[in-house]
Amino acid sequence: MRASIVLATASAALAIIAACAGTEDEASPPPETPPATILDAGVPDVDIWDVDVPDTRLPDCSSAGWCITSFPDEDLDFRDIWPFEDVAFAIAESRTLGVKFLEWKKSTNAWEYIDDQSQNGAGSGTFAGGVYAPSTDEVYFAVGAAYVYHGKRPIAPETKWTWTRAELPDNVVGHPTTHDHGKPYYNVPRQPVAAFGVWGAGTADVYAHYSNTIFRRDPGDGTWSAVYTVDDLDAADEHAFFVAASGTGPDDIWFVGARDRSTSTNPKPGCPLVVRKTADGWARVADGVVTNSGSAPCTARAGTLRIGSKFFGGWITDIQPVSATEYLALHNGKSTTVQQDVYLTRFQVSDAGLSSDGGLSSDGGLSSDVAISFEESVVPVRLAASEPPKIMSSLWRGDAETWFTSWGLVVRRTDDNTYSVSTLSRDGAPVTAQFHQIRGTSNQNLWAVGARHAYHKTTP
Repeated sequence: MRASIVLATASAALAIIAACAGTEDEASPPPETPPATILDAGVPDVDIWDVDVPDTRLPDCSSAGWCITSFPDEDLDFRDIWPFEDVAFAIAESRTLGVKFLEWKKSTNAWEYIDDQSQNGAGSGTFAGGVYAPSTDEVYFAVGAAYVYHGKRPIAPETKWTWTRAELPDNVVGHPTTHDHGKPYYNVPRQPVAAFGVWGAGTADVYAHYSNTIFRRDPGDGTWSAVYTVDDLDAADEHAFFVAASGTGPDDIWFVGARDRSTSTNPKPGCPLVVRKTADGWARVADGVVTNSGSAPCTARAGTLRIGSKFFGGWITDIQPVSATEYLALHNGKSTTVQQDVYLTRFQVSDAGLSSDGGLSSDGGLSSDVAISFEESVVPVRLAASEPPKIMSSLWRGDAETWFTSWGLVVRRTDDNTYSVSTLSRDGAPVTAQFHQIRGTSNQNLWAVGARHAYHKTTP
């Protein structure tokens, strides 16, 4: 499947919404030819208590070089991670402790808590969002309901991290309180997923996505302002969410997610959503029109790409750059016949010259045009027939390889389109746990984290 579109971006001065959204405050005092099909990985249970705990009697590492790391409490469900060479940061959920934030150090090969516990105070700690660290001494994390935390490493003789936080506004008004815009219901895996995260291109360019809005932090005063909002919702029960972001620098950032009307009692496929920020401003790359039709749940929206077809919806849940002109994205989708597939979506950007009409914005200020095309290929994953759904939870792009996580699996794809399992098992038995995120700094410094598991790989 291949399609393309010519986009014109609105100038930054006109695209940015200047309304102040939040100010960082000190954290409150702590309260107490198709490739070979990948084989079945097992059947999950939504209760973390029934997820495997790594057996310390086994060898530390699998045959593929995935090694266990130790952490303070065994019931931690790691939701996101941001690694460096000698340290890594992660956010986790715990049935007993709430949301926790941790740091791993190479010198000890162990995780330790570095939060001040204020993230579990009144109105906070409802779920774990995303993590971003511009350096080993500074980190951000998102936590429900709508808080972004900013932490700085202590300088001797101090020993504790200092934390400030800001609460972001929800720019979708009038919805009932049962609509959680930070952790909406996602029809494909049939469960709520976090749609609240942080990403940046350095200390001076830090963004957060929450509900239908992208926010940028002012590096001077720490305030957060809305810079892009999906404000063209077509129905009272419609939502727009951003689930992930990535880029190659401050003038090349992509945000991905979905336009959706699903609830747990009325699931619908939704339409993939992609927004791109360049030096010229913001552009809506991909979008769709969510319908109530059982035969065509996602139709084309003027001026944007439609990812998939009108018969096949879903969300784009992750994106990674190959270069500034090529991106790989993860499209988990569901058709009107309830068929579920995982697609690897490749976006390519090229100079299309100047155009007099191709703008996506009606507020003027158009500048240079680019052509963006995409093509999709099926990721050959086959999980159990009934559960879990056929989804990949994350992807990461390394040197000439793309890595995926799923239920009990890490999958490796080479650029010649060869897929294989990079085994996590240290004894040949399946690893029965959901893995939420894979990130790295190279193919020799990779992390795969999930429910009660945080694996580190340092071998090719």
